Amino acid sequence: MRTSLPHWALVLALTLAALPQAGSAGVKQASLSPLFDTTTRFKPKKTFKLRFRVQSASGAPVPKDDVMFTLQHGIDLKEPAIPLHARLVKSGVFEIPFSPEGPGQYRVFAAVRGTQAGSIAPVRLGVVGAVGGFVEVSPEKDAEMQARARNAGWRSKR
Repeated sequence: MRTSLPHWALVLALTLAALPQAGSAGVKQASLSPLFDTTTRFKPKKTFKLRFRVQSASGAPVPKDDVMFTLQHGIDLKEPAIPLHARLVKSGVFEIPFSPEGPGQYRVFAAVRGTQAGSIAPVRLGVVGAVGGFVEVSPEKDAEMQARARNAGWRSKR
C-alpha cells in the first residue's frame, strides 16, 4: 500500500504555499523613504513623529498589515530591535513615534511581507548629547589637556 501523496497533490500544495498570504500584497521588493530631513539631530527624551513612505518596486503603496517597523540603538547589530507602532496616515505613508532614550545612532528598519529579510535599507537617525563613559583622545590632545590643567592650577595624579 502506498501512503505518499499523489504527484498532483504535491504540486498543488507547493503552488498554494508559494502564493501570497491573504491580505498580503505579494510584494517581492519594497523601499522605505523618509518624509523628513534625515540630517536632523534629535534630542533625547522627547517624542518626534516621523513619517515614512513604504512602496513596492512598482510604486504601489504597501498595506499597513504587511509592514512592520523596528528601532535599533547603536551600531552593534547584536542589540535587540524594538518594535514600533506605526499609524497609517494615508495610503503608503506611515507615522512612527520616535522617543530616543539617549544620544547616539539609531536605525529604523521596515520589514514588508513577501520581501527578503534585510533587503530594505534602514533609515539612520542621530540623537545629540554626551555619551557616558571614557573618551579616548590622541596623545597630542592629552598633552594639550594636561598643559591646560597645569596652567589652571590642577595637578596630575601620576
